[in-house]
Amino acid sequence: MKVRLLSHGPAKGSRNMAVDEAILRSCARGDTGPTLRFYQWDPACLSLGYFQDLSREVDVEALPSLGVDLVRRLTGGKAVLHDDEITYSVVVPEKMLPGSVLETYRRISQALVEGLRLMGIPAAIAALERGVTSRDPRFRQAACFSAPSWFEILWDGKKLIGSAQNRKNGVILQHGSIPFRFDAAKLVKCLKTSSPEHAERSRAMLQRKAAGIFEALGRDCLRTELEEHLKAGFGTALGWRLEPGNLTQKEEDETLRLIEKKYGCSAWTRERGRQDEELH
Repeated sequence: MKVRLLSHGPAKGSRNMAVDEAILRSCARGDTGPTLRFYQWDPACLSLGYFQDLSREVDVEALPSLGVDLVRRLTGGKAVLHDDEITYSVVVPEKMLPGSVLETYRRISQALVEGLRLMGIPAAIAALERGVTSRDPRFRQAACFSAPSWFEILWDGKKLIGSAQNRKNGVILQHGSIPFRFDAAKLVKCLKTSSPEHAERSRAMLQRKAAGIFEALGRDCLRTELEEHLKAGFGTALGWRLEPGNLTQKEEDETLRLIEKKYGCSAWTRERGRQDEELH
């Protein structure tokens, strides 16, 4: 399958999320085909899951002093601190990647794991025991990297990549954070904790349960090295033929509109607001 490949430099959280949704909308209209995108963030940004309660879970007043921006994702899940990382996003029509949410998670995870293994990281796909649900205590933390979900990617028992998915109008959007270094202390400072002791317990727990690429690889690496291996993984695992491309003018125009009307608006970030309905 021919897939457009996009590789974008660092951008604000509002633009990164707007581009992902603009590509999803373009694909749903049939203007563009499946797309694999890699991008980064500047400044660092805390992204909230679609349903997360900002006032209860995030220490908004601490973010400016940490140099951390804030945005709400179109996808679900928990808070992710995007800092020293690569983010991937996949936009593909459901008919080209058929199956349930879990099945498509599994197939995309296989591609990511293949890329990591080609790079020398013995990654594995998480498979939770039967009967585990979101009510399990492991899933009550505000941070995404506090526990693996089905078919997410582990190294040495630690979560290495955190992903989230959304489906609209017959199109799948899945994106995920691949940290070079996982900074548990900085993430905890972004979140509300009841006491210094609670914050330290949270930091220690996250440090045990998550890792970054440099730790797993045992050395530093360049973004280009990681990207090249991940691209090879998608080609091997899914048979994708990646062709470098660019955003269309329509996608760029829609990105700007989504920043203005949605991802750059405090109403969306704080409570989701009505922007999602009004933009469809």
